[in-house]
Amino acid sequence: MEGTILISALAGIATWYAWRKHDGTFEKGLRLSYARLFETLPRMALALLAAGFIGRLVPTEPVAKLIGPESGFLGIFIAGAVGGFIPSGPMVSFPVLVVMVQAGAGFPQTCAFVTGWSTLALHRVLIYEIALMGWQFSVVRLTSSLVLPFLCGVLAQIIIWIYPFRWPPF
Repeated sequence: MEGTILISALAGIATWYAWRKHDGTFEKGLRLSYARLFETLPRMALALLAAGFIGRLVPTEPVAKLIGPESGFLGIFIAGAVGGFIPSGPMVSFPVLVVMVQAGAGFPQTCAFVTGWSTLALHRVLIYEIALMGWQFSVVRLTSSLVLPFLCGVLAQIIIWIYPFRWPPF
């Protein structure tokens, strides 16, 4: 909740500042915001609708067993690895994440999943990275990034031991 208030306050300050400049920045920002809203809204609606249906189809017991809060370090490792294999952008991967949380995924495992999806992204490596940067670059980058999902999950576990909070958030 505090993060939402902070981001809203920063957006309000930026909006006020753009309005006070009187150089067209405010109007340009409004046009860009509306364009982004109407571009993203249908995608989000479809993604959340799909997440609702997928959530009913995914069995909760295997998910909770593999990447639930009690799965420990193995669950963190599995979630990070699965995240690296999700071939999509945020409009698909985050609804999948919501389904996993509803099925019983733990907080550290969820953090590892998102980190694996964003840093490993094997589909992007195969399609873009190797073709544009070469296989040597890709091997070094992937090798140096492999530890990040696991490290993120472990740090998330330490943080919730220190500062416990309600999970899942919905």
